[in-house]
Amino acid sequence: MERVREIQLIPLGQCLPLAEIRRIAYSVARHIGARVVAVLEPSVTPNFHAVTLDESTFRDEVRRIYLLYSGDYDAWAVVLPREPILEPNDDGSHLYEPRFLDHDGIAVAMADLHGITVWSADDLSMPAPADLPLRVPGDMAYWQPKRLGDALFNWWD
Repeated sequence: MERVREIQLIPLGQCLPLAEIRRIAYSVARHIGARVVAVLEPSVTPNFHAVTLDESTFRDEVRRIYLLYSGDYDAWAVVLPREPILEPNDDGSHLYEPRFLDHDGIAVAMADLHGITVWSADDLSMPAPADLPLRVPGDMAYWQPKRLGDALFNWWD
């Protein structure tokens, strides 16, 4: 499958600061009528920020979704946990190998308000390319991610 978007490794220290990630997340949440519940910052693992959003559905139920930002690749995605959970884990481990989601409201808000293109579920579900730029040579061979999204938003230490 042909790569749809160019993937670039962002130089260390040049990713968005936490304050900017929060500003983006809160404005997008307001735009779609969601509430920001929490912002998980990366540590050794994962390599991404995870913004927890609660959004109302058409049945007045609340759906919990996550807006991810990988500073390594300046990449944004919307996800659901792979397995339904009652309560999220403080370490974000419920987002390991998540279900990538296309969310029109978030995609439009990110583009219109911030000029950011959110990665699509189809693109993130493509097989991880062997030539993906990495911080640590050999990570692809060692971790063997199945999907591009698992490589961009990873738990590698």
